[in-house]
Amino acid sequence: MRDRFGAGNRVVCPITDPYVVHHGSLGSAVMVHVTEPLQTAAVAGWIRRLPGIDEVYDCVAASRELDLPADRIGDLVVMADAGAVIGRTPADHDLSVLNQPLRSHGGRHEEMVPMLLSEPLSDEYRTRAAHGARNYEIFDYLCNGVREEKGKRKEERVKKGGSFTRSGAQAG
Repeated sequence: MRDRFGAGNRVVCPITDPYVVHHGSLGSAVMVHVTEPLQTAAVAGWIRRLPGIDEVYDCVAASRELDLPADRIGDLVVMADAGAVIGRTPADHDLSVLNQPLRSHGGRHEEMVPMLLSEPLSDEYRTRAAHGARNYEIFDYLCNGVREEKGKRKEERVKKGGSFTRSGAQAG
């Protein structure tokens, strides 16, 4: 990207953390900050044509489609396909520290995370779950979405086992 659009553009890898032995600070999603706003569409088009890229959103579309806060993401949000990881430059990612096969998280292909609850869902929350619960909603589901049992306090809910799938089907 630097050779094509200049050195001022920045790629931010949200997955960057000190524990790199399984992902090498590569991830399934990156944020791109474009220095020249008039180049945003050209940069997005160029990235879309790169191998391993599944989706490229501008800030407004990423906020809407991915439910991300627009004031905390880049001008572009780039998502890898299921078989790829993305990052900044080869110099920024030391893959020699990997002690196992490379894996990733942060993209579309890793977003299916099961939610486990201790009680059956109320009708309202079962309907919501059937339309696609998001993993960050677990606290709301746990505190507000389970069916009340007579004589049982909310704090006692976590003592029983049980789960539901993203489609809302009861398991266990």
